[in-house]
Amino acid sequence: MDFDDKKLEELLPQWKENVANHRLPSWENIPNLGLYMEQVVTYIRDQIGYTNVGPEGTEIITASAINNYVRKKLMPAPVKKRYYRKHIAYLLVLCTLKQSLTISEIYKLFPDEVADEDLRVFYSAFANQHVLASQYFMRRLEHDGNRFLKIDQGDTPYDRISEFILDMALISSFAKLVSAKLIEYKSTEE
Repeated sequence: MDFDDKKLEELLPQWKENVANHRLPSWENIPNLGLYMEQVVTYIRDQIGYTNVGPEGTEIITASAINNYVRKKLMPAPVKKRYYRKHIAYLLVLCTLKQSLTISEIYKLFPDEVADEDLRVFYSAFANQHVLASQYFMRRLEHDGNRFLKIDQGDTPYDRISEFILDMALISSFAKLVSAKLIEYKSTEE
């Protein structure tokens, strides 16, 4: 597989900028008008489309996925087919975290009593943590990207990019492992 160093040097800053500039909406800025399903799907895609890493044509959220979350009681049911702030907050968290955690692991993170105020506090903390985690990741990506994109005599672009991919994948793997263990620990403590 051939890699274009120049193209990668252009893309890496764009990817970093996309993540660095992305912010989840604050609780107050999540629509509370009673959106219909397709409006919710569009809103969620607009808010967290940057997380969609699947093959072309796969979607971060679909109407059938939302229906499954409701059916499995992973989120509250809509009110007369309308979705409000609390529904959308659940979906933002679910869709953001499902890249690295299972749905059952994510569900264990939600507060037990799902009063609107508890959900507001939980979501606001999640959105703040999202900012902190993206800033941390951007620093790591900046460090690793610069290190791996440097041309060392004898290295091929493939060697450097493969090493970079493995580094990011291993970090993700370790983070997933620690997250799963902490969720398991939290569940046993409760």
